[in-house]
Amino acid sequence: MDKDYFDPAYLNDLPIWADENAKKILETVCLKNNVPVEVITELVSVQRERQHQERARGINMRFEEILGLIE
Repeated sequence: MDKDYFDPAYLNDLPIWADENAKKILETVCLKNNVPVEVITELVSVQRERQHQERARGINMRFEEILGLIE
């Protein structure tokens, strides 16, 4: 998988990353729920990477790996 998918700049065209107020809200919600913003970033990146596929095989396993990073 290309490391650029996990670069937040890859998501800058999405409003939640492009808009500073939305980004602060995301950070606040993540902090309140003990979910690292990086986990959300990776989940969205994986979904975005595979959105063109008719069947995104293995995506659930990848999501489980990412969610496993939450302590």
